[in-house]
Amino acid sequence: MKKYWKSIEEYEDGVKDDHAHLPNKIQASEALKASRRDFLKYFGFSVASAAVLASCERPVKKAIPLLIQPEEIRPGIASYYASTFYVGSEAVPILVKVRDGRPIKIEGNESSVMTRGGTSAQVQASLLGLYDESRPKNPSFNKEEITWDKANADVKEALDNLPADKTMVLLTATVISPSQKALIQKLKTKYPNLKQVTLDPYSYSGLREAYSDIVGEAIIPTFRFDKAELIVSFGADFLGTWLLPTVFTHQYVQNRKLDNGQKKLSKHIHFEGFMSLTGSNADERFVIKPSEEGKYVLSLYNEVAKSQGLPTLDKGGFESAVKEVAQQLLNAKSASLVVSGSNDKNVQLLVAGINTMLGAHGSTIDLNQDINLYQGNDSALEQLLQSCKQGSVGALICLESNPAYNMPDAGSFKEAIEKVGLTVNITAQNDETSSLCKYVLPASHFLESWGDAEAVSGMLSLTQPVIRPIYNTRDVNQILLNLLGEDISSYDYLHQHWQKNIIPQSTDSNPFISAWKVTLSAGLLSVTMDKKPKSILNTNLSSAASKVSSDKNTDGLELIAYQSVPVGDGKMANNPWLQELPDPVSRVCWDNYFSVSPTLADEKGWKQGDVISISNIELPVFVQPGNHHQVISVALGYGRTMEGPKPEVIGKDVKPLFVSKGTGVKYHTAIADIKNTGRTYELATTQSHHSMEGRAIVRETSLSEYLKDPASGNEMHAEIEKLHTSLYDKHEYKGHHWAMFIDLNSCTGCNACVVACNVENNVPVVGRNEVRRSHEMHWLRIDRYYTQAPNDPSSLRVVRQPVMCQHCDNAPCENVCPVAATTHSSEGINQMAYNRCIGTRYCNNNCPYKVRRFNWYDYNGADSIPYNRKDPAGMSTDLKRLVLNPDVTVRAKGVIEKCSFCIQRIQEKKLDAKTAGEPLRDGAIQTACQQGCPAKAITFGDMNDEKSVVSKMMKDPRRYHLLEELHTLPSVAYLTKVRNIEEKLNAEPEHKTHS
Repeated sequence: MKKYWKSIEEYEDGVKDDHAHLPNKIQASEALKASRRDFLKYFGFSVASAAVLASCERPVKKAIPLLIQPEEIRPGIASYYASTFYVGSEAVPILVKVRDGRPIKIEGNESSVMTRGGTSAQVQASLLGLYDESRPKNPSFNKEEITWDKANADVKEALDNLPADKTMVLLTATVISPSQKALIQKLKTKYPNLKQVTLDPYSYSGLREAYSDIVGEAIIPTFRFDKAELIVSFGADFLGTWLLPTVFTHQYVQNRKLDNGQKKLSKHIHFEGFMSLTGSNADERFVIKPSEEGKYVLSLYNEVAKSQGLPTLDKGGFESAVKEVAQQLLNAKSASLVVSGSNDKNVQLLVAGINTMLGAHGSTIDLNQDINLYQGNDSALEQLLQSCKQGSVGALICLESNPAYNMPDAGSFKEAIEKVGLTVNITAQNDETSSLCKYVLPASHFLESWGDAEAVSGMLSLTQPVIRPIYNTRDVNQILLNLLGEDISSYDYLHQHWQKNIIPQSTDSNPFISAWKVTLSAGLLSVTMDKKPKSILNTNLSSAASKVSSDKNTDGLELIAYQSVPVGDGKMANNPWLQELPDPVSRVCWDNYFSVSPTLADEKGWKQGDVISISNIELPVFVQPGNHHQVISVALGYGRTMEGPKPEVIGKDVKPLFVSKGTGVKYHTAIADIKNTGRTYELATTQSHHSMEGRAIVRETSLSEYLKDPASGNEMHAEIEKLHTSLYDKHEYKGHHWAMFIDLNSCTGCNACVVACNVENNVPVVGRNEVRRSHEMHWLRIDRYYTQAPNDPSSLRVVRQPVMCQHCDNAPCENVCPVAATTHSSEGINQMAYNRCIGTRYCNNNCPYKVRRFNWYDYNGADSIPYNRKDPAGMSTDLKRLVLNPDVTVRAKGVIEKCSFCIQRIQEKKLDAKTAGEPLRDGAIQTACQQGCPAKAITFGDMNDEKSVVSKMMKDPRRYHLLEELHTLPSVAYLTKVRNIEEKLNAEPEHKTHS
């Protein structure tokens, strides 16, 4: 059997860390110190405590009834409102679940052709931002709270009296709202000296500038991964953070599924310097230095051009390394897609040139449908800084842009803003810029706001409030209307704007009213764009090739920055759900760190957790298999304050390491100053908490072997099935028998399911220290396994596997509970009776899958003992408790909890079907993890229904169960992972690390 491993320690030692150093580990020497008298003393105290607890009652929490009940509120019945998630980066159409007047869950909008109901971890977690106590609550001037009337009057007066020789700058995040764009245009009309500058936390300026040269417009075209048979990516983490990862994940897996008779898989080749989420999902992976990326692209261009008899450009130097990749692209032709995550205009020009030669424009790339995100321009930001320093900017209005953190050179901005007379910050968060501005105007959370969005041209969506503003805030459109002096609500303005400019006119009576209501209900509208078709105008790439070819390769170590999947650009850094979400590659949470390869760690003598300093920024080392041996990677988005009972700065902001003058933002740099501090820091990582122990938990094969035998890689399953005998009586399920299937080919490891489960089931946040002690509470985890040797990063492969309670028919946990707190239902679900559990943890010890979680402390304020709470992230405050799902019990200290197959959703849909007098439709029940998954890798249904999807999947030759040799008969099944590679999986890799 091929060896799979989770950590370097496990690979080298063959065993996982037993966490003997942790404080909850009782050593034998300590256990022997207690005397008989101590034992009797502690035993007596325990009995007395139990008696006291038995007599305790939970504190009474009074509910105030509605005097006049709103029509749309029915107690205990949820309402759903269509809206849009957008916080400056990705935009996703959503449905918001509102229960008794408070939003408690976000789902994807299945009517969206872009996402089909998919979400991301950030979309799921964004709900918590609504209940954030640290949000600005009132307008303020010089940190003193004032009224809205005074704030509006003062700012308007200052703008009206601005000297004619002074410029007024509106510094915004990328605006994708048509109605907001119209308001900004009105501001420009009213104030002719107003200039809008766009600031993105992560720059895509190079991509827009490249297409400006090629098609005459600074656009980002749409990429169609679902139409691509071959995908070649140069550092573009399109499954994690690049442009539209939720959309791209949905597209990507369409050609990675082997169901409904599909026999073809798309091929994915990835070039990168560190292990990313997208790279870990690739079929083939080339590990290169960031400074070499441009030359690799140039070499690939030359090989494609030479094969087609076209003129080549300057030599890249890696033509031989990419020759086979070029041939595969030529074989796929217009069904190929080449993308790059570089912010270098010249690299993007060469990538566009390759796609042009292959005929991808018009096939896998649509020039006539733009992505409207990331409209920032690096040179415009540099010019703004210079203008501020020169004193030519008289007023600076920051609109949800937070330049004090997001500027590439935030230090220079802090100096420049001191020379601006009027400074206003419009923000929904208590951000770094607020402390530098005279006026702070608090904006509402997007769930409290009216608005619209057009993330992709022609695909519009609406944003509507699902709750009244919790604080004295106003939505952005209302703030802009006030600055314009217009006496109209943001809803009326939005309604009028859509009536005049967006919703098509009709001859029907009251056409707009009906169309508006339909659009508002659906949340989506597709319109035909009346624009001139774009075409390739300029194909002369000689200058770009010359600049790329002349760039010197960096000798020695390089540092590369990336956006982590949980925290992203840092906009949502003050979110405990995201901070405690393990990174999908490293499995580390609550910190950023310097990732190094095992080879580099050995060369430098670094161990996991050693604190090193790069240009005076100190972070711990994390040994990451798959990194280039001369590349150190680090996540952006950190160094921000995490609010809570004890506010703290999480991680370090590393943007100062990547400041470049006049050349645009580059996210890689040579390392000039690096040293070991001699200190250590323990990272909170979940990657070695569980182990395969040499067993066949993940199973995979190659496409060529699968086509020969669909059971390839899963031969063990048939052998085990022959041996299945039992002393137990077989369970009979006369009604439903619920089951879940997970397609390992579709799962990318994005973690959306983990956060969706946390939100739905009130899973507590335990904090960094408890995660270090292996006390994380997530019901669902995504195990990540490596195969092949760690010192050969190009051959290293990654397999991911979501694991939750397996709901075994022969569940080992049920036999050992002394109080029958865990039982088996008549529908095959392993149930937990929380109020019966006494916390012996016998079930946890007897579970072979290690999916049961124990509440070591009172994390949610559900305990009957006062002052017994441990809440490091402030999740049990009265306001944050509004996010809790009332259909799911909040667990107290000393109680075991685990996945319940979202039993509350099962019961709800069964009751709906009974009320309607109809049979329960297959697919009507969706678990939280299933509904949130952008790849649709999870399927849930009734095995007793012969027509259900899960019943058909039971016959799939790829189907297997975890540890099926134990005959626990799990109700969760997996489909083997199939890679699109020619060689067998145990063959030697064909390429090594390139450097």
